[in-house]
Amino acid sequence: MPRLVDHEQRRAEIGAAAIRVILREGLAGVTVRGVAAEAGWSTGSLRHYFANQHELQSYVARATSDALRARLLPRVMRPRTVSSVVEGIISLIEELLPLDDERREEYALWQAVIEWERDHPPKDGSQTWNDQRALHRQCIAQLRGHEPDRDPDAALRPHPDPQVELWAAVLHTFVDGLAAQLVNTPDRLSGDDARRLLRALLEAVPGFIDPAAPRA
Repeated sequence: MPRLVDHEQRRAEIGAAAIRVILREGLAGVTVRGVAAEAGWSTGSLRHYFANQHELQSYVARATSDALRARLLPRVMRPRTVSSVVEGIISLIEELLPLDDERREEYALWQAVIEWERDHPPKDGSQTWNDQRALHRQCIAQLRGHEPDRDPDAALRPHPDPQVELWAAVLHTFVDGLAAQLVNTPDRLSGDDARRLLRALLEAVPGFIDPAAPRA
């Protein structure tokens, strides 16, 4: 009797092998031959799932985005014991910053997804970018005294407070810049520097409310 093939398991193996290739060689290393060798398959076996490199890279970009979301969400959602609203938001946003080996690896994978999306813009926009903007939107909304959205889909939509949208964009851009500097010029920006700058920006948000802050 022929052995049944678990196609989802096979595709998961391909995605895992491709991620290892990306971390060594970047997205350009994700070729049918390269991923097949990494997975221990023949090129012909891999072509059973992907006819060409474009199909493979498209799948890998989606699989990498899903892997990043699966890594990040549990860290973002974990309970936190913090002294203030600002410190809570800093501890959350730090999950996006390449402050250790795991997060530097995630940053490299995210850069590979961005590279793919730049050349092949998704119909509905970048899911990774949308997820990050939703997180920043929630942070700014909390600073301005709004109740957080419990519905994940609602957090993806523009907030009715225009100041939330403006400062979410500022925060998103700022965090991207911090991440790039932490990777590209680590001798000029330390993790402590990044936290200090992030705190300064959050405290500049108009309408900032922190019930845990000391009163004069």
